[in-house]
Amino acid sequence: MRTSQRISEPTNGKPRICNLLPPISLLLVGSLVLGAFALNAHHFTEGRSGVPWGVPLDDAWIHFQFARNLARGDGLSFNPGQPTSGSTAPLWTLLLAGVYLAGGDFPIAGQALSAACYLAMLAATYALGKQLTGRRWAAWLAGMVVALNGRMVWAGLSALEICLFAALSLLAIGAHLHDRVAHRYRLRTAALFGLAALSRPEGYLLFALAMADYMWSIQRITASNQRLPESRFTHHVLRILRQLPLLPIALFALIILPYLLFSYHTSGHLLPNTCHAKAAVGFLPDRAFRDSLSVSATYLILDNPLLLPFLLFGIILLLYKPASLLSLWCAALPLAYAFIRASLYQHGRYLMPLVPCNAVVAVWGMLEVRKFLLNRKGAKKYRKSLGALCVFAVRKLASAGRWTVVVIAVLVVAGTAWRLPEMATLYAWNVDNINQMHVALGHWIAENTSPGDGVALNDIGAITYIAERKAVDLAGLVTPEITPAMRSPAQTQQLIDYLAGQDVAYVVIFPNWFPGLAERSDVLTEVRRVTLERNTIAGGETMVVYRANWQR
Repeated sequence: MRTSQRISEPTNGKPRICNLLPPISLLLVGSLVLGAFALNAHHFTEGRSGVPWGVPLDDAWIHFQFARNLARGDGLSFNPGQPTSGSTAPLWTLLLAGVYLAGGDFPIAGQALSAACYLAMLAATYALGKQLTGRRWAAWLAGMVVALNGRMVWAGLSALEICLFAALSLLAIGAHLHDRVAHRYRLRTAALFGLAALSRPEGYLLFALAMADYMWSIQRITASNQRLPESRFTHHVLRILRQLPLLPIALFALIILPYLLFSYHTSGHLLPNTCHAKAAVGFLPDRAFRDSLSVSATYLILDNPLLLPFLLFGIILLLYKPASLLSLWCAALPLAYAFIRASLYQHGRYLMPLVPCNAVVAVWGMLEVRKFLLNRKGAKKYRKSLGALCVFAVRKLASAGRWTVVVIAVLVVAGTAWRLPEMATLYAWNVDNINQMHVALGHWIAENTSPGDGVALNDIGAITYIAERKAVDLAGLVTPEITPAMRSPAQTQQLIDYLAGQDVAYVVIFPNWFPGLAERSDVLTEVRRVTLERNTIAGGETMVVYRANWQR
């Protein structure tokens, strides 16, 4: 198997055109796949509901609401004039607000922004793959695995922050790997980690892992240079602590502190409201913990079953390499979600930022397996267990020529691309679900209620954005004070008391989420109902609008 040479520079200082072909082809393929998904959804939704465009998840409309209020001068608020840390992605909100100020029309403008981040993510995947493997073809293969991943294409058209966080994470990890080898930490690296943390709170975990990885590398260098007696262990630890990259850490803190303080000021917690409304931290491996890991494993298999063995091999082997942060990140994020009992629904969107990292690690692992098989001494270790003929055949395959490389690349790409048609269909259905339920009810609320009417909802995005009514969030994302009532054994009565005190005129809920509240015909009168023909993304197949009469 031949491998490409490192990118070289011609005498005039400009990169050769052949060196630009791999990343350019990735961007071209990514654009084509995005276009195919968008056109398929356009024809599907227009034919069913007459609404040609839309987003596949109501959460995108939540971002639009925050962004519009920010652009209008109402600050970080969901209800104008009521600051709240309901956005888990303040950097994404800021970018959307800029797009809105520039005349962008949601949801299309939001989707264009997420599509641009998707393409940036492909470029960042290629860059990290090239940095790790030193081979253009391997970097291209990792990028192609990401470009043809149906879940990532879904993210690229979702108008969500997924691809922004993924791109910034890749850039930050690449900068960290460079700094780890150079034994110095740049402010630029810390800034990338800070921006990643502002695009998703998981970025805090990523930076903590990066610091642990960097300090471990410093400790190993210190230990190898000078063996200290046990009596001087404390002095040894203090010297390591003095080597902390204090300026980069200070810059990271400077970037993230404003939103942390804003969150604390508005909700009493440092993290966004979503973290407290949805998370249920537990350290015992109960059923929810096991279910979360099971879902993570399922998506790993579906993303690319052919690369899975190489991914696992790469994660283990990279722990002993200067690129150990990649292994830590690939393993730590699913574990973190398991510990906080996060629901990994909606195509596993919280795990989607790991897809590029997994692709890079898997391709690197494949190269390491090839290197091992080409090593006669390494092959001899397994001669007895595999058999001489098997070892000979595998070694011959590993040392084969260019066409074998092409065949392997095609198989790896096919291991990802086989789910594209299914995901394109699911994306179209997702958009249609949100349009037929949330967008349609948003227009109904706008046309059939008064501007001063308050509305309580468990899905607050599209309905609030379109109707422009004051929202009370029954999920607690922008109304955190309702969370104790939601977790109370007397939930129904406490909700009624709270909503009556807020002078809520209408309640829009999934009845299966609030069966006790839905049965209270003495205070709630049904006035509108939407039932989806095929629910693929919403929290329930039926959403009902009730008129409230708290005086009965």
